[in-house]
Amino acid sequence: MPKCKIADVVFDLEPEYAYFNERLTEFLYVGEETPEYSVFSDDVSIEKERKKYSLPENLPAPLIEDLFFERKVSDYILEKKNGTLFHGSAIEYGGGAYVFTARSGTGKSTHAGLWRELLGDRVKMINDDKPIVRIIDGKPVIYGTPWKGKHGLGGNIKAPVKAICRLVQAKENSIREVSVKEFLPTFFVQCYHVEDRKRKENFLEFLDGLLSGVKLFELKCDISKAAAELSFTAMTGDKL
Repeated sequence: MPKCKIADVVFDLEPEYAYFNERLTEFLYVGEETPEYSVFSDDVSIEKERKKYSLPENLPAPLIEDLFFERKVSDYILEKKNGTLFHGSAIEYGGGAYVFTARSGTGKSTHAGLWRELLGDRVKMINDDKPIVRIIDGKPVIYGTPWKGKHGLGGNIKAPVKAICRLVQAKENSIREVSVKEFLPTFFVQCYHVEDRKRKENFLEFLDGLLSGVKLFELKCDISKAAAELSFTAMTGDKL
């Protein structure tokens, strides 16, 4: 497999199966940088992954390989690059990134889709499921990754993070800015982190950088365009 570049890091990732190979297509790298980290996959590593994480016996090997590379890349970013994989849907607007996060099934992808309906070509989808966030020169930057969710939305783009919004299902729409303390439990659930001491320290350092310059919101909402209009106005400070 040729070199690839994910989150401004050059990797040499060598998959066994076409499934992950295809996901890497838009992340191929032809520059002169030497890969920082090399990972290859084979049937032995896939079966080790299945057993280590108690994955179902009927889960196809290509999907396990995809999870294997996701974890390897995430580990490296966490250990070496002051960043982590983040479970959220990220949109670029006006040169900045606006991120929606929630537990699976709450509607973050639906809400991001409403932004795209409202704003058309004024927005770009960075990643609809698992972007990577890194702290670069003291500022949080979010990147598209090969892990785009079931709809495959996103690209090989990046943007500085302006605001992060936690979604909560509700019958009436309301939004408020929340404190770091109130938002912290969400980050521990939605960010990739590992429980060994060194990587826990890395994760806490990352969080300190992320939370120092990003606005945090909680949106209680239904799945209407009115909810998207409300979050857009509050998070960006712009009018539609």
